[in-house]
This record gives sequence, structure tokens and C-alpha cells, in this order.
Amino acid sequence: MGNQATNKSISFTTDFSPVIKIAIPLILTGAIQSSLGFFENVFLAHLGHEVLAASALVSWLFFTMLSTIFGTFSSINVLISHRFGAKDHSSIILILRDGIILAFLFTPFAFLLFWYAADIFLLLGQKPELVALAKLYLRALAWGLFPKFILIVSFELLIGLGHSRAIMIITMLSVPLYILLSYVLIFGKFGFPKLAIAGAGWGMTISDWIITTSICIFLWLSQTYKQYIRFIFTWMKPFHLWEILRIGVPMGLMFCVETGYFFIMTVLMGWISVATLAANQIAMQYGGFLTSVVFATSQAITVRMGHLLGANESYGAERAAYAGIIFSFIFMILIAQLYWFFPDFLISIDLNIKNAANFETVRLASAFLFICAFFQIFESVRLSLFGALRGLKDTKFTLVTSIISFWCISLPFGYLFSIEFKFGGQAFWWAMVVGAFFGVILLYRRFSHMIKNQRNTTC
Repeated sequence: MGNQATNKSISFTTDFSPVIKIAIPLILTGAIQSSLGFFENVFLAHLGHEVLAASALVSWLFFTMLSTIFGTFSSINVLISHRFGAKDHSSIILILRDGIILAFLFTPFAFLLFWYAADIFLLLGQKPELVALAKLYLRALAWGLFPKFILIVSFELLIGLGHSRAIMIITMLSVPLYILLSYVLIFGKFGFPKLAIAGAGWGMTISDWIITTSICIFLWLSQTYKQYIRFIFTWMKPFHLWEILRIGVPMGLMFCVETGYFFIMTVLMGWISVATLAANQIAMQYGGFLTSVVFATSQAITVRMGHLLGANESYGAERAAYAGIIFSFIFMILIAQLYWFFPDFLISIDLNIKNAANFETVRLASAFLFICAFFQIFESVRLSLFGALRGLKDTKFTLVTSIISFWCISLPFGYLFSIEFKFGGQAFWWAMVVGAFFGVILLYRRFSHMIKNQRNTTC
């Protein structure tokens, strides 16, 4: 069993503290990054609930695509964290190189998807006036996809090295630029033209080009990171493309399955009414913003476990996983209180709740937030278990679990009760609660089995 400790009790100093140390910068980074979408939602809501509804279609298509790419590229930090724990720095260079190659390969397909997505929305039965607005937003975003992908790869390097504080600093400097440019171009401030919904897309695109260029220059000049990027343009073996895809594609598909569900759910909400679609976007605005904290903790669990498993400390890796799960669960229990007791305050940030024209949207948003609290409590445990299984390089089972939770449970039951039985959008949210609960059960059983096998292997 080597020199690793076999004590199974969780200690704050040895288990909670290292995970939280990695997680807090990632949490702040995720919260700051999510604030971009949050503020854009607020800005666009002030242009009317029709614009807010159109932005919901775009944002969930964008998030589905970006999450799929992000999930696939997440294998880069998994591989780098293991190599870093084993002190294999030469492999880190080649993993980063191959991640950049994938960013180049994925860009043309993503661009074409966004350029023609408006036609897809029409085929899915969305209202033409909403699609016309969405098209302006989509085509502006398309020009910023390549720098966005390179930015993700750069962040995966930093996460894998455990340098999450660097990401936090970069994000703190960059997100104000995103928000400022979006505000200026949406409302036409400081002499710039008023682009309305298209301004949100152009604000993000211009910001991504500026930020990605700046980060690439920083990494190239930094003495800390230069050692990892000096050979990225060298065509030398071994290649890690297959390893990145083998681990990353199941994660990318998992994220696609999950966020794709929310995209389909958004489309179906549009079938019910514009008010339902706008209300759902408000609930998802808060859900997405606060889930970023749980997702960051999930990443921290992956990195911490990767470092410990790379050093053959399986018991420490198990304790780190449980520490992260407990932290996420407690956080989301606290957040649920806001959804349950202060929904009007949250909704008022987007809409004038005293305006009679918004009454139906406000009523629905309040109901969605109430149910969203239950969903996110289960989701906090589910995503943390994802992180633990990623640390064990087990990504295929998480994909299967996501398919079962969202597409075999949440979507059919949500559609049946919301659309066919006409119980409204609340049925979709309750179906998600049930799906997340079953996901937790399946993932916990898998994690218990995998970590037991890991301990036996290292003995």
C-alpha cells in the first residue's frame, strides 16, 4: 500500500482545505464569468420581454455548443493534472499542443452552426419575429468562436497545473471589458451605434479577440508558463489527440446531453407562450450563475484527485472527493433560501414586477425559482460526483447517467405533463428534479465501486 495513509476520516486541514484552496479561485472565476451572461440578460430584459425571449434561444444554443467544447477540452486538465502529479512536464507541452490543434479543427463546424442556426429555429416552430432577433445575435457571436476555443484551452492548462488563481485574476480583468462593451453596443453609449440584441454578440466577440490575444502574449512571455508552450508549434511525437478525445468526447457529449436538454426545454417553453419562455430564462439566469460555483468545485475535485492519484494516494483522493461534495451541498442549501423566500427581489432585477404587462412572467418566474432550488440541491451532489469520476478518468458512465437522467426521465415526463397534459412549464422543472435525484443515486454507486477498485490497485 506504499506510504499513503489509510485513515478514512475527513480532516479540514488535509482534505477540505486543499480542495477549497483550488476551488475558491475557480468559484470566483466562474461567478465572474457567469456575471457576463447575468448582466447581458438584465440589459436585454430592459429592451422588452420579446428580446429576452429571443436571447433565451441564442444563449442556450451558445451554451450547449460551448459546454460541449468545454467538456471535450476538460480532458486536457485531467491529463495535465496527472502528468503534473507525476512530474512529467514534457508530456504537458504536447498535450497543450494537441488541444490547440483541436481548437482549430472545431472552429469551422461551430461557425457554420451559428451562421445558419436561425433557420433551425424556424424548423423547430419558433415565432418568426423572435427568430429574426435571434439571427442578429447569432451571427455576431459566430465571429468570436475561434478565440473563445483558444481561451478555453489556455484555461485548461492553468487548471491542470493547479494555478486557478491565475484564471481568477485574468477573469477579473476581462469580464468588466465584456460587460462594458456589451452595454455600450446594446444601448449605443459614448457615440457608438445602438445595436440592441446584436450588440450583446458583438460585445462578446470583440472582447474575446482582445482577451485571448492578451493571454497568449502573457503565457509566451511568462517564465512560469513559457516552458509549457515553447514547443507547441513543433510537429513531434507522441501525439495525445486520441487520448484527449478518448477522455474528452464522453465528457463533451455529457455536457451536450445536459445543456442540449435545456436548449430543447427552452424551445418547448416557447411553444407554451412568450411569457413562459421569458420566465424560464430568468430562472435559468440564476440557476446558471450559481451552478458555476458547484461546477468550479467539481473541477477542483478533479484536479485535487488527479494530483493525489498521480502520487498513488488513493485514500487521500477519496477523502478529497467527499470533502468537495459536502462543500457543494451545503452551499446550495444556503442558496435555496434565496429562491424560496426572496423570489420577487431576484425577479425585480430583470423586470418591473409592478408593471401589469409583466405579471404573468413574474408569476411563472417565481414558480420556476421555487422548483429550481430543489433541482440545484441535487445538482450540487451530481456535478461533484462528476468531478470525482473525472478524477478517476471515468467519463463514459457519466455520459450514460446524463442520458438517463435528462433524456430518459426529465424530457419525456416534462413534455408529457407540460405540453400534452398542459400543466405548464413547472412540470419540466419538477421532471428535472426527479432526473437529478436518480442521477445522484447512479453516480454515487459508480463512484463507490471505482474508488474501491482504485484502492485495491494501489495496494
